Amino acid sequence: MFSTRVIRLVAASTAVILLAGCGSGSTSYTPAGQAGQTPAAATSGGAASGAKVHLVYFNARGAEVAERKLVERYMRDHPDVEIEYLSTTTLSGPSDTDAIANLIFNIQANRVVDVAKIEVSRTPLDLMAANASKELTAIGGDQVKTRTQSLLNADYVTVNNGVWALPYEYDPFGYVYNASLFKDAGLDPDKPPQTWAELRATNTTLKSKNPNVWPICQPIKNLAKTLPIIWNAGGDIWDRDVLPTKALLVNPIVSDTYKFISEWSQNQWMNTDELTGDNITQLMISRKCAALNGSSNAVLGLQNNDPKTDWRVAPFPSKDAGGQPPVTFGGGSALGVPSTAAHPKEAVDFMLWLTSDDAQRLKWGVNKDLGLSDDDIFASANPVSKAVSEDLKKEARWKQAILTIPSRAAGISPAYSKIYDVLASMQERIIRSNANVDEELTTVQKQAQDLLDQSIASYPSLYKGA
Repeated sequence: MFSTRVIRLVAASTAVILLAGCGSGSTSYTPAGQAGQTPAAATSGGAASGAKVHLVYFNARGAEVAERKLVERYMRDHPDVEIEYLSTTTLSGPSDTDAIANLIFNIQANRVVDVAKIEVSRTPLDLMAANASKELTAIGGDQVKTRTQSLLNADYVTVNNGVWALPYEYDPFGYVYNASLFKDAGLDPDKPPQTWAELRATNTTLKSKNPNVWPICQPIKNLAKTLPIIWNAGGDIWDRDVLPTKALLVNPIVSDTYKFISEWSQNQWMNTDELTGDNITQLMISRKCAALNGSSNAVLGLQNNDPKTDWRVAPFPSKDAGGQPPVTFGGGSALGVPSTAAHPKEAVDFMLWLTSDDAQRLKWGVNKDLGLSDDDIFASANPVSKAVSEDLKKEARWKQAILTIPSRAAGISPAYSKIYDVLASMQERIIRSNANVDEELTTVQKQAQDLLDQSIASYPSLYKGA
């Protein structure tokens, strides 16, 4: 029984970090993360007197049921540890940019959090730059380096010979499509479009056969979904994937990519309303969207909710035939140790367990001991463990979701969040207002470069070793 151990879901309030929504439930327990409590104060009691080590685990990235069951399992197997579970994931909240800012603010206010489940592409480096996180190899030694080598998305968190978080969930993007609808329209579902010309032809056919269907859907205000299109056309918007120093937005490939996306809008091929986590499944199952530029993991929920339809995933098309091998954006979550952690060694031990093959097999139902439902499992994106990904590729229901093309980091830097929002807003203007692409790119090129220059000036030691 777990009644003697601490596993609490604390409602979001001004006393709880990362005001990104709200949790549910109540507790009379005074959180270790209470405002004003310093790491020293949190450390001074339990461990010294022989009491259990008290860890505070904050989840800002969902998969609520699986996380709680993993916490329970860890406490069962480690009776000297109790884990206080904090969450603001049960209601939708602000953007990742807001979440990062709130997390940094609360860490600087000395609220104790030992482990934070955070967004992987922006947050680790933002926390690192703000001195709000701990470098993990200084705590866990070679175990940390060895573990990152077994995980996807390691390039996001390995900076300047240090490891600043452990990747935890993997979210690659692909071309998710309704193969049944393709077949009904006379298209070969075994041959999804591989080039822009083929995508144009596919969209034209789908629209002519189904006037009320959007042939291609993607988030309107979202840089991450656009980057694979640019990359697969042979272009980029930065001079390097980690800690870039130059913005490269004014170039023919980037221009052609945004003009291509504008073409979708002008031809009524793409959605007019923004896509959200709440409406994507509905739009796809109702056949309002024939295909989606989105998470490959989405195919699992589609299969689960509409098993009679043939749902598939393919790499997003390249600009021309015979180009470079496709790559994708791989988002997801990571686990970090904030600078306010009271028990960093025990925190890293917990993180190493969560990212182990054994725990990942529990989280994704290869080992069914946690009793997770399909919906609970599918809420966790894809496994970040390379070995568990290989395990799941052998299962029929996971065959489409485990996208086997490589991913790459997306120009991460302390300026990334701000640049992301600048470019996402530009994309919205291009799609909704048919704004002039080259004029927009010229404007945001300067804004992005200014932000990069500010970042370099603000964090010279960070860039010195890059």
